[in-house]
Amino acid sequence: MKIIDIKATPIRMPLKEAFDGSTYGMTERCTIITEIVTDEGINGRTFLGDIRDHQAEVVALINNNMRTILLSEDPTCIERCWQKMFKLTLRLGNRPQICSAIAAVDAALWDLLGKASNQPIYKLVGGYSDTVKPIIIGGYYGKNRDIQNLCEEMLDFKEQGFAGAKIKVGGLSPQEDAHRIEAVRGAIGEDFIIACDANQGWTRFEAVEFGLRVRDLNIEWFEEPVQWHDYIPGMRYVREQTGLAINAGQSDFYHDGCRRMIEARSVDIINYDVSGGSGISDWLKVARMAELYQVKMAHHEDPLIAMHLLAGISIGLYPEYFSEIRDPLTPNIVVNQPKIRDGKIKVCEKPGFGLEFDEDFIKKYRVDR
Repeated sequence: MKIIDIKATPIRMPLKEAFDGSTYGMTERCTIITEIVTDEGINGRTFLGDIRDHQAEVVALINNNMRTILLSEDPTCIERCWQKMFKLTLRLGNRPQICSAIAAVDAALWDLLGKASNQPIYKLVGGYSDTVKPIIIGGYYGKNRDIQNLCEEMLDFKEQGFAGAKIKVGGLSPQEDAHRIEAVRGAIGEDFIIACDANQGWTRFEAVEFGLRVRDLNIEWFEEPVQWHDYIPGMRYVREQTGLAINAGQSDFYHDGCRRMIEARSVDIINYDVSGGSGISDWLKVARMAELYQVKMAHHEDPLIAMHLLAGISIGLYPEYFSEIRDPLTPNIVVNQPKIRDGKIKVCEKPGFGLEFDEDFIKKYRVDR
């Protein structure tokens, strides 16, 4: 089997309202569809990521550089393909964009391998479980998003069947954000996972103050608690001072950053992002390393991809969804959406990732024509 073509399609959707975390704002939902075509008619096709600022650059890297490198390669030799693509990072300076392009192609390669072997991806990466507990991201800041609104939002998520939620913090004072989390726990009860995500919004001392205020509220993890310039030592400080499980990794684009966090004992959970990182192949390398240190694995967003990886390994946690108003793309770009039942999702058993795309949706929101 040989690769005869690689094609990337950029997708952009406007959001009906803006969503603000502690350090960023969102007005669009974007992704890249990547397809690998072979001479035997077995193709890999996935969508991955939410790249906005550099989407056109990543698409060009896939359609030009990655395509040239991998034409006539055997797509089932994934590690060889990955290493050939990764060599681009040694010569060019735009490493984060190159790694995003690698990730998009790598995911399509894994999808193709699943189809060629007639197996779902979760089995190819280990097959530990065929179910996952989904959580949902919410609790954004903004107009009309007070504590009452936050509690109602979380109750609605619970009613929809989600096992828990990841709530935005770090945009207010530690005391104010702790009050928000306390109100949610009181409203939602103890049978609902609550994780807190500061998006690198606080100093280490502010993060510790928040952590001490919420540590008796059964918090699953405290994600990216400190600002970027104090990342690894600051997270270790917060971990030691609060006793909360610390989660990070989504801001790294290569496994070395995760290695340094693990070796520094700064994290209990790694949420390395397949799309922002260097692909499924690199995520699995991080997962193997994490297991040796008894660190668990999460994944930032992309739930239809992430659930296969998290189900496949013994240390995997929860795929992360957004509400449809925050992410109108994921529920609509694929027609065969997995259903939540009793707080769990059964992972798709179809070969590869089992994605059945809505071609009319893609035609409407693609931005390369």
